[in-house]
This record gives sequence, structure tokens and C-alpha cells, in this order.
Amino acid sequence: MNLKNFFPVSVWYGPHRSRAPMVAKIRSIQEVEKDIITIKSLGFNSIRFWYDWATAEPKPDEWDFSTIDTLLSIVDKLQIKAIVQVYTDSAPNWVERDYPDSLFVDRSGLVIHSQASPGYCSDHPQVRKHIETFLQKLAEVVASHESFYAWDIWSEPHIVQWSWIDYIKDPWFCYCKHSQKRFVEWLKKKYRTIDALNDAWYRKHASWEEVIAPRYVSLSSFRDLLDWIQFNIEKIAEDLRWKVATIKKVDGEHVVSSHAAISSVYGIPGIGYGASDDWKLSEMVDVWGTSFYPKHTGSWMPLKPHHMGVALDASRSSCESRGKPFWIGELQTGHGVTGMRFGEPVDEKDVERWAWLAVSRNAKGLNYYAWLPMSCGYEVSGFGLAEYDGSINERAISAGRVAKTITEKMEIFASAKPLAAEVAILYNIESHKALACLRAESAELIRKDMFGMYRAMMDMGVNVDFLHIGDLHSDLSKYKLILIPFSIALDEKSAEAIKKYVANGGTILADGRIAWMKEDGSLCEKIPGLGLHELFGCEELWMKELKKETNLVLKEKRLTVSACRYLSVYRVTSGTAIAFFQDKPVIVENNYFSGRAIMVGTLIGVGYEETGNTDNLELIRQLATERGVQRKYFVRVRSGDADSLEIRFSTLPSGEILVFVFNHTNSECCFDLSIPKNVFQRAFEEATCLNRTGSVAVESTPEFTVITDIAMDGGETLVFLLQ
Repeated sequence: MNLKNFFPVSVWYGPHRSRAPMVAKIRSIQEVEKDIITIKSLGFNSIRFWYDWATAEPKPDEWDFSTIDTLLSIVDKLQIKAIVQVYTDSAPNWVERDYPDSLFVDRSGLVIHSQASPGYCSDHPQVRKHIETFLQKLAEVVASHESFYAWDIWSEPHIVQWSWIDYIKDPWFCYCKHSQKRFVEWLKKKYRTIDALNDAWYRKHASWEEVIAPRYVSLSSFRDLLDWIQFNIEKIAEDLRWKVATIKKVDGEHVVSSHAAISSVYGIPGIGYGASDDWKLSEMVDVWGTSFYPKHTGSWMPLKPHHMGVALDASRSSCESRGKPFWIGELQTGHGVTGMRFGEPVDEKDVERWAWLAVSRNAKGLNYYAWLPMSCGYEVSGFGLAEYDGSINERAISAGRVAKTITEKMEIFASAKPLAAEVAILYNIESHKALACLRAESAELIRKDMFGMYRAMMDMGVNVDFLHIGDLHSDLSKYKLILIPFSIALDEKSAEAIKKYVANGGTILADGRIAWMKEDGSLCEKIPGLGLHELFGCEELWMKELKKETNLVLKEKRLTVSACRYLSVYRVTSGTAIAFFQDKPVIVENNYFSGRAIMVGTLIGVGYEETGNTDNLELIRQLATERGVQRKYFVRVRSGDADSLEIRFSTLPSGEILVFVFNHTNSECCFDLSIPKNVFQRAFEEATCLNRTGSVAVESTPEFTVITDIAMDGGETLVFLLQ
């Protein structure tokens, strides 16, 4: 298994207009061959099929792999690589007949009868055995084909998938007896004795048999709910490992991947339909990735450029931190449709730009979803690259051009690496879990805080890592600055790691109420808690909700930042107050041994997201600059609007660099791009555009390499090789 030799660019394809996870019988091999020849001729070097358990085992121990076998035989002949997506949640209905206790159960006690999905609970031992048999028999068929390249063993891992169970208010899963038994076994490993559990949960259970999984937030304590959330996070990761191991018993040669619906930094894990932690999931597979739908439906769509950056860089970080490659498992191709909700139109520039945005963030595989619009179901008419009759359009040509460019220059794109991150944003999953226990409806506050922080660095061309709280104990010396969004819950070891990082010369900026509570939900003695009051040189006096935007003046920095949602005021101990609210300190900076810590008594990123005040970003930029973080490029506008340009760089082993230029507006622009020579410690003489014909001029000054007269249409993306 050598991932470095191939960069897959595929499109999801089902014969005869079938949509995932549904599988159609092949009625005409000639028709399917014609479709795949069209796909290959556009430039795609691979194709992505799928297969589900319901099709494979229509009756117990009666197997049908004819469709996937035929599809792979066709691509064997046509010499195009294949990736196979596996669905165990699209399950045969005989499972319910033979194992009626295998149904998913909501916290209300209501059971879910599968309607093609969500299938059946794999905590049921017999269901688990049947899934193992399905996976292994599928592997025997698929792995025998020369064209087969990789598995995706689980699409967007959740406990319950592909169903919107609207007759239940706020469903949580799964509370069947088998899941509850698994939970109790998990509790036994954590607490050892029932007395220890009783002490932690404030219960009076006489035995383990009396323990019931928590279903709601109670007044007294939520340690029980935190345990349930953590159990589900770990359960999903363990189930992914189980599926991978099952496949590898038969097929140990091919790549096994999986991908998230969106980075876990966006949401609350462990409750609802059940989501996990990308950093845990990436450990279980050869390749981890994410779906990427920038113009899906929903209140926070379409994604702004920096929102897309967070989604991609967080997913990349979850992979790179575990030594795993990063793929886009699903890349949007067409109009977003969910029921009666419709996203913004998708054009040919979108499908090109989104692909290069992912590549610029080290994606080593792209999978466009899907070849045809959805033929039926909740997403009917949505997400198609070609027209429903199979005819190609500008979007298909554009996506094919991306595939062709990557295939022709595969050595370049497979070996390229983004500039090393100098700044990190902390992903503190303990705070996401705490939000669930505080009855927050979503992780919006943390998400928006991350967005604003990320935007500040993106505008400087500075790459950002998302640092999992569990990795705070690793070597952090490569980061000149760590930003900590709304981090209300923290454990003692992580607090000590933060202090150590600053003591050794690092710089921290944290938003208000850091370490309000410990990871078990109990209140810290001071806020900031767990000894962090010493780090920040202040102690919180009180926190209040803000009904409207409040301005905070930083006189020495000549900034006026916007405070939104919440405001904390402090008693200063060893620090220095640099902003006030009604004469009370709200932003405090403190020198701590060799480093520096800044406590911001509001949500600095949220303030930008909700008001557009760029001084919130400038505060972070000034701090980064003081720490030696250098702007990676400068733009001189010749004509048009260059305010929404995004520039990213990747390095090649040869010393050459890739320059990705994204015009996120609909306006034309022309500009010169100046790159400081000390960023790459060398000069460059030639720039070749890899995704367009022609070249551009390169000039050299004592301090800069300048690519001159770059002309871009609105929405256009250019990729340069700088030599």
C-alpha cells in the first residue's frame, strides 16, 4: 500500500441514475461503459462506487455482489481506478424480523423501525456478526479486481444516519439494551466499583444492573451525562476500528479510508444522532477526510472563505497530527437541496475553487459527489455534476480539468506540503461536551470564535493548525502563538501544559472564562481555573451577558474591539490591564517566565463574526507580528477589487513552490503579488500557471519576488509553479 504514488480524483457514480446508498441492478453494460468512458475522458483518474448490506444480503446468508463485481470488471477493462464506499446502515429488513431487539432506541424509549435506513444497532451481537460477514464477503469480491484502489468503510460516522426522525423532539441514540450494556461495561472500566460510580454520579445504586444511561440534564450534576458523551465518542471510534480490522482480515493490501460529515470542531459530540472526535477517528484508518459542501443548505450556508478554511484545516490537522493523509470524501458538485431548502447556485468556478482550496491544504485525494443529481429522496435533484440525462456541462468540464491537471502533474501535487503552521487554534473538545451539559443547542459560540481567530491569520497568509487538547502535551515549540477560543472546561494536565508552553517562551491569547469548570463539570476555585489565574495575572470578578455590541478601547494599540454575547471583568494581580469596561479591566496581559499570556474578557472571534469589526482581527495580527509571525505576501492592486483574495503556498522537495491564488468575489481584478524572499530563503525567476495556459512575468527586488500583472476573473482560481 503506497499512497504516495497516486492522487485519486474521482466522481461518485451509480448505474442507471441510482443514488447512494441505493444500488441498482445493471440493465445495460453498454450504457454504464458509456458513462464511465465519458467520466474518464473528462480527466478523472478514478471513480467511486458504493455497495450496501441490503443489496448484498437480501435474505440471510444469500449473497448478491453482481452489481459491484460488474462495475469493477468494467473499470478493469477501461483502466481507471476504483474506490468503493461501504454502507452497513442501509440494511436488509429481515434483520428486524430475526432480531427485533436490534432496533435503535431513542432516549424517550421509542424504537426506530428502519426505512432502508438507519439500519440496526451494531451493539447487538448477532447484527455485529452479520455485518462482519458482509464486509468480509464484499472484500473477497472487490479486492480481486485489478482496478480497485481503496475502501471508504464508513461515510460520515454517526450512531444513526440518513434519517430525519421528526416525530421525536431532540432524539438521542442509542438506548437499546445492547448499547446500555456496552455503556455499563465502559463504566466498569472507568470506575471499577459501583460505589465509585455512585460517588461520581450522586446515586445510590446497589449493583451495576441498576445503572441506566442518562437522558437529560439535571440540576445537581452532569458527570453522568459527560460520561455518556465520552462513551459515545469512544464507541464510534471503536466501531470504526472494528470495521477496518474486519476488512483487513480479508484485504490487507488496499487503502482503507473514512470521512466526516464536517470537522468535529463545528459541533457537539456524543449526543443527538451521535458524532465523534476526528482526531480519534483518524487514528483508526489509513486515510481520514471530510465531506466539503460550501453551498449546502442551512442557516450558515454558504460558507465564507475563512469558514471553508476552518473546515479544511481542522480536518487536515486531525490527519497530520496522527500521521495520516487527508482526502475530501465528498466534494460538492451541484445545487444543494434538502427537502424544500435550496442552497446558492453552484457554477464551474466553484467546483474548481473548492478543489484547489482543499489541495492547498494538503488534500491528497478528491472525490466529487456525485456524477448525476439525486434521482429520489430528501435531496432529489441536488448535488449533480452532469445533467440528469448524462450530458456534460461547464461544471463537469471544470472538475475534469482539475482532475486532468492533478493527474498530469501528480508528482508535484502528491509531494507538495503547505508551509508549516506557526499559529495554532486549540480544539478543546471538553468545552464542546460542556456546552451539551449546559443545554446549548449547538457549538455556535466556539465555532464563531474559531472563525474570527482563523480569519486574522488567513489574511496574513499564515497557516494555522488546529491543536487537539489531547496534544497539548506534545512539543509545542513550533507554535509562536496559540489561540484559545471559548474554553469553559479544562483538565488539570492540559492547564499545566498551557502554563509550561508559556513559561518556555510561548504566547497564549485566550477568550473569557477559560477553565470555568474542570472536565468533570465541577467548578474551579478561581476563574481562570486550575492555576491559570497565575498565568494570566488576573482573576475574574464577574461575567455578564451583553444585549448589544460593546466597544472596548485599547489606547496603546490604537484599537477599538467589539465585545459581543458575554463580557468578563477582572481583578488584576501580576498582569497589566490594557482595556476597560466602566473602569474595570476586561483585557489583561501578563509576562509569565519567558512567555506571555493575554486574557480577553469577551469572545474576540465572535465579535468580528457578528459585527465585522476588523480591529478584533488586528489585535490578533499585532500579537502574532510581535511574536515574529511574518506576513507571507503583499498585494498591489492595479485594477478592480482585490480585498477578497486568498493566497496560499506549498513547498516542493525541489525547493520550488506552488502558489494558490483564489478570487472569492465576483469581480475582476489585476494585481502584483509580492513574496518576501526571506519566507523561502531564496529567489525565484519563473512562474508557470498550471491550471491555465500562458505564463506571467516575475521580477526581483532586493526584498521581494514579484509576480506581476496577475489578471483574474471573478471567482477564478490560479495555481502557479514558482521556480
